[in-house]
Amino acid sequence: MRAFSEKVKDLQIPLTLLQFPKIFFFQTHTQMVHYQRNLRLILFLILPIIGFLLGWSLSLKNSDTKTPSVTVEIKSGEDVIKTSPIKSILARQKKAEETDLSLFWEAWTQMEANFLNKDSLKTQDQIYGAIKGLINSLDDPYTVFLNPEESKKFDESISGEFEGIGAEIGKRDNQLIVIAPLKGSPAEASGIRAGDVIFKVDDEPTHGLSIEEAVTKIRGPKGEKVDLTILREGESEPLEISIVRDSIILKNVEWEMRDGIAVVELSQFGTDVVKEFQEFIVEALLEKPEGMVIDLRNDGGGLLDACVKIASEFLDTKLIVQTKGRKFGDSGEIMSGDKGAFLDIPLVVLVNKGSASASEIFAGAIQDHNRGIVLGETTFGKGSVQNVIPLSDGSSLKVTIAEWLTPLGRSINETGIDPDEFIERTSEDFENEEDPVLDRALEILRNNEIPTLLEKKNKEEIVIEQEVEKVLEAEEE
Repeated sequence: MRAFSEKVKDLQIPLTLLQFPKIFFFQTHTQMVHYQRNLRLILFLILPIIGFLLGWSLSLKNSDTKTPSVTVEIKSGEDVIKTSPIKSILARQKKAEETDLSLFWEAWTQMEANFLNKDSLKTQDQIYGAIKGLINSLDDPYTVFLNPEESKKFDESISGEFEGIGAEIGKRDNQLIVIAPLKGSPAEASGIRAGDVIFKVDDEPTHGLSIEEAVTKIRGPKGEKVDLTILREGESEPLEISIVRDSIILKNVEWEMRDGIAVVELSQFGTDVVKEFQEFIVEALLEKPEGMVIDLRNDGGGLLDACVKIASEFLDTKLIVQTKGRKFGDSGEIMSGDKGAFLDIPLVVLVNKGSASASEIFAGAIQDHNRGIVLGETTFGKGSVQNVIPLSDGSSLKVTIAEWLTPLGRSINETGIDPDEFIERTSEDFENEEDPVLDRALEILRNNEIPTLLEKKNKEEIVIEQEVEKVLEAEEE
């Protein structure tokens, strides 16, 4: 060893150079430790993301269609999102093509072989009928299949101009119901009212008809007559009403001043309602109203976007409505804008059983935020949103994908919005051209009753909450 050291000394080799392998090994080892630690951290962060993207891509791969771009186009009480075909990310584990349809084809074959009127067998009609049967099994009146002709008529109905009687139609308890006659329409002129049951159309019973099938029967060319058999609450006998169809051009906003109070009637949240409401704002501000009545009676709904924009004139950066759906993207919250024109004006909103959809969203937002008083009757209860999915031959599916909830989370669907103060316009009032609901609204505003009514309402809600808590505590014990 000494001999080796002397040789090293003789060769004058620096000590650091002799230590280099040891130093190099130590540094390399340290770097490897840091590298492995960083690699584990990167994998910890990236692998979950890769797993999510892989699962998402596989779900899309199982889809029959492409992801759409969505535009909201809601009309006449039908909360509808028109879009390209889509497939749920949370798709069923079992593909449609893996479903055992042997029983279906067995029935089809037996029908083809044994049905008496062979000439009546039309393959395309049978296919459409089978699809309608599939959709009807869901027991949802707003989820429907539309053949190409029905799809075309539906598209015409949301354009804002069509020919017919001018009435919003819905379904409740398997009965065809008039949600509301449109203002100035043949239906209104003939005496059709919100809540009327359409029992027959041209002497044909409506039982079993979908909303779209009934609309197809009721609509028709201008100048032609349609006979409706109506069942009305309070009437012992059916009413026979004949209506001459006409062109229906929908006007959204009408208003007038009543002793310093602006009375605004919104017939629907249609395509031009925001433009018309902006024109009203300019005119109304010149009049400097001391209060305002928003009349949503017989307003069957319309565009959600329009509803939010008009509500933004009364609510400053507030939650307007929540959506609750099955899929990611169908649930969320929709807020109002800011700097509205009427943020502080005393407000009364009028509703009845013909107020539906967007009207209920507006009234629910005003009510939940204590922005004004809701007056009238319980609304219709149309709180669901439908997705219109075009199919390859011009047919379409209209599918319920979500429901609306008020800002406080109250469900609208089938329950409606209860007014803060209940008051009804009776048949006698109609005949005598009297309107006690509007009269009461004007009285509330003239007497500055809104603060007192809101305080009373809040106290009642507190009492109800306390009673509920007591019941829950008793159940726990």
